[in-house]
Amino acid sequence: MYDEFIIETKELRKSFGNKEILKGISLHVPKGSIYALLGPNGAGKTTTIRILTGILKPTSGDVYVLGVDVKKNPEEIRAEIGILSQLSAGYKDFKTRDNILLFTSIVGVDRDEANQKMMKLLSDLDMLDKLDQNFGKLSGGEKRVINLVRTIISSGELIILDEPTTGLDIARAKKVRDIIHSLVKMDGKTVLMSSHITSDLEDLATHTGILKEGELVFEGTKKEVIEKYASDGDFEVAIISAFENGRDFPKPLGETFTEIESFYEESSSDVSENGGN
Repeated sequence: MYDEFIIETKELRKSFGNKEILKGISLHVPKGSIYALLGPNGAGKTTTIRILTGILKPTSGDVYVLGVDVKKNPEEIRAEIGILSQLSAGYKDFKTRDNILLFTSIVGVDRDEANQKMMKLLSDLDMLDKLDQNFGKLSGGEKRVINLVRTIISSGELIILDEPTTGLDIARAKKVRDIIHSLVKMDGKTVLMSSHITSDLEDLATHTGILKEGELVFEGTKKEVIEKYASDGDFEVAIISAFENGRDFPKPLGETFTEIESFYEESSSDVSENGGN
């Protein structure tokens, strides 16, 4: 199993009281992939990520990450993966460099190694001038980048990124995508990401799993999702169509592209207002 899939779940279910959030999802994340976990607001993405990282326990089903049974060994898996959550946290009165080196030392990364990687990543991101600024003085996008850098430095084979380019300008978002590509192609990492930014998905995703109302309605390669949901070959339209139609495709998504744009804008607005699911 672990030779092929770095993450595998079987009939994963999660309920809170009488409300079932996940309804028997079976994920397969191949090694060396950039796997986009997608779905409208409330589909179950954040709940799934929290289970994969051992923060939540599933109601039933099996969860294996890096060959580890996460239900039995949640602490072990959290020590092995890099996780970027939606919250950009740090000690506001510490310098940027101290925030990064403190965090990476806590998870056991050698200081000299962490420092070398930090300098390279911040150089690639044009942020070396932020090293001696207090974390609290950085913009929201800059804090996001600092959290990403420390996540990458502290990661093993698997990195989980929740909205990695939120709050970044176009140029820096492109630099982040280039780094993610390099992590997979050059360093042999696997990335599981969740994003509502179309350029991230179009540029990065090799595989995708699409959730709708707690069910996995599609899982496959980028090519396969386009073939199933978008006859014109447009990846964005394919994702939107999957969100709306689920397993019931094909059926009309809308009479005009204006309706498709409207659907996507409403989904993005929900995420912005509610902060995920």
